[in-house]
Amino acid sequence: MANFTFTPADYPEMRHRGMDLNSTIFRKFTKDDIKTCAKHLGIWQQKALMVQNETEMDLFTDYAIYAYRPHGFNMAEKFLRLFSKEVDEYELELLRRMSHAQYAIYQVEETNGNDSLKVVDVFSKVIYRLVDYQLAKTAHQGMILAGYLIDFDGFWIQTGGTVLLSKEILQAEQFKRIIDRIDDNELSHFLSKPANGAKLAKAIFSATFELDKTSNFEHRSI
Repeated sequence: MANFTFTPADYPEMRHRGMDLNSTIFRKFTKDDIKTCAKHLGIWQQKALMVQNETEMDLFTDYAIYAYRPHGFNMAEKFLRLFSKEVDEYELELLRRMSHAQYAIYQVEETNGNDSLKVVDVFSKVIYRLVDYQLAKTAHQGMILAGYLIDFDGFWIQTGGTVLLSKEILQAEQFKRIIDRIDDNELSHFLSKPANGAKLAKAIFSATFELDKTSNFEHRSI
């Protein structure tokens, strides 16, 4: 087995390979998988997936790969378990990391304006070094985002289905219903449990589609 040590300088290759992997994984989805995910997000209408543009499709794909957990694990891990022979060693290591992607609500503390940001988890207060060439140039201090993050031992990369948490989304019934159920003593580690992350992701994604907020933040990554 090859031993890959990823560095922030590898970001362009990681991003390119990750997007290819997303497409490969998504092609393994059954019609029932797509229907179920679309129903979760309220975008299954007239027996079809209803997305209006590429950004909405990116968000849907991200939800399906990372938040949809029909057997207790995400679809990146399912692909790793069943179809690992279809990818090379580099992509295998990416898949292993993607399998453990963690949902987070995080606030931008600072950006170097070039390739990385310092962000803090709103729940756990953990600080992440987020490598993202586009977001580093467009984000500003105080911006609150939600999405899946992938750990690369010293830095993190967001998966692409990132949502800018607007006031409307924070006040949406789906979001408030999840937040109100979290005990104060559970808050700091609530999202460390993948099932909880999936519940919150479903609430945020569905509110984003319902409120037509998919165009307020556009970004594609791994």
